[in-house]
Amino acid sequence: MLKNMLLVMLGGGVGAAGREALMMIVPDLPGGTEAPIFVANLTAALLIGLTVGLAVKGGVIGPAGKLLIATGMMGGLSTFSSFVWGADNMLADPTSRVRGLLFVGASMVLGFLLAQLGLWIGRYLSSRRGAAETIHQ
Repeated sequence: MLKNMLLVMLGGGVGAAGREALMMIVPDLPGGTEAPIFVANLTAALLIGLTVGLAVKGGVIGPAGKLLIATGMMGGLSTFSSFVWGADNMLADPTSRVRGLLFVGASMVLGFLLAQLGLWIGRYLSSRRGAAETIHQ
């Protein structure tokens, strides 16, 4: 149990540092649209799906790697609280409500689709690895 907590803590620190780097690199869009939050959350959605897909039975990532990457790193990279804060700021301003609704809608729909894409890619790569190992045995 302590090992699992340490893996999540280590991954969370790396993910949070990655999020901070994105916050410094990705500029906000005109009107205060939270582009860094959008990019961080969508990146995390894709990579969580990919990690879980690579962790399927017989995959290349084991349970410890899944904890480190999916739970820790991607949990640290994604940021629900900043997402809600950014959405609230846009929705509270009457001149930004449409942009706020687009931000929320696009974040949810694209996040789901990217997680599904990552999952599909990860499962595909894992199945290819399994097929290659079967051929070589």
